Amino acid sequence: MTASKKTNITSIVLLVVTVLSALVLFVPSLMLAMVSDSCSSGCNMAVFTLGYYIAVFGTPLVAITGVVFTIIKMVKKQDAVSFALIGLGGTYGAFMLGLAITFITASLK
Repeated sequence: MTASKKTNITSIVLLVVTVLSALVLFVPSLMLAMVSDSCSSGCNMAVFTLGYYIAVFGTPLVAITGVVFTIIKMVKKQDAVSFALIGLGGTYGAFMLGLAITFITASLK
């Protein structure tokens, strides 16, 4: 399916929102290290660290991947809105997954 001017503008706006979201979510993901302060000796730190790394590195990695695939589709003059939406949703999804893993691990004692 060929892209129209309206879908290209929508894709570009979604790309900007994705990049800004990744930048904004990077700071709270770094602050997840403070959640380990509530852990006593009963926390599984391997799982906690996995969740922390998913939140810190997964969020920008998914955002970059979504941006790359969206740009590739736009260069090929194809509709790229779905790729931009998947990239945006995946950015928030990676952050929420890491957040859930760290908080659940910290709450289990």
